Amino acid sequence: MTGPVVLVPLDGSKQALGALPIARRLAELAKASVRILHVTEAAGPLGKTAEALGLAAADLRGATLEVRAGSPAEAILAAAADCGATLIVMCAQSADVGPAGAIGAALAVLSRAQCPVVMVGPTGAPAGWALRRVLALHDGSPSVSDALRPAAELAHEAGAELVVLQVAGDERALEAGSMPPIMYLDQVQHGWPVWSEEFLQRLACVCPLADVQVRLRVAHGEPAAETIRVAGEESADLIVLAWKGRWEARHASRWNAMLQGAPCPILVTRAS
Repeated sequence: MTGPVVLVPLDGSKQALGALPIARRLAELAKASVRILHVTEAAGPLGKTAEALGLAAADLRGATLEVRAGSPAEAILAAAADCGATLIVMCAQSADVGPAGAIGAALAVLSRAQCPVVMVGPTGAPAGWALRRVLALHDGSPSVSDALRPAAELAHEAGAELVVLQVAGDERALEAGSMPPIMYLDQVQHGWPVWSEEFLQRLACVCPLADVQVRLRVAHGEPAAETIRVAGEESADLIVLAWKGRWEARHASRWNAMLQGAPCPILVTRAS
């Protein structure tokens, strides 16, 4: 398959189907084709598979359908590598972290995928979902600024507003060149415009923001809870998180809380 590809794994559940309209819209913005993947123990005729997945003729228009055998996470990752997927869009219904730290199929894909991954909640997205406002969590580090490139490109293509959120809490970015969230300002009316302008200028030096409307917000508290709260306040259509590869219990529980509580799909990129 040539050209950019958006891969959509479907497991046959109604929840998983909620990822398809979002994948189609993101594929339009990225000028990519849609490839639907079903992982099963025994592959059958594609027509029967489409019917079993609940796909109508309109769902398959302009898309391809592939069936693979194997464990879901391994098959999804292999398919993404084989077709050179630029984006994976999937339901986060199976994303869970058990008491022993076992990672569900969705989080296994998230932690190992070589391309950005969009996680869609079990309720899917409202009819006519469109990308009007993107909320991006930022810790002030240059690597996160670089990881936000896919979000900035989508915002540009959609004409969407990009709201950058910094959450001041116990953790602070230690990376060289970081500009962590401010804890307080003596003179807000003077200090905030200067600080926010410098932050956005640094962001624009790394992340392509030409012709993108950008706004900065700062919150205080636990990052997952604050991101979910602000996403609701802003009526965000997409949350963007840059993952730095850490998977300690603390980070795993935070990811799980975000996936379960987010009011909109979550785009996860990799921060180098």
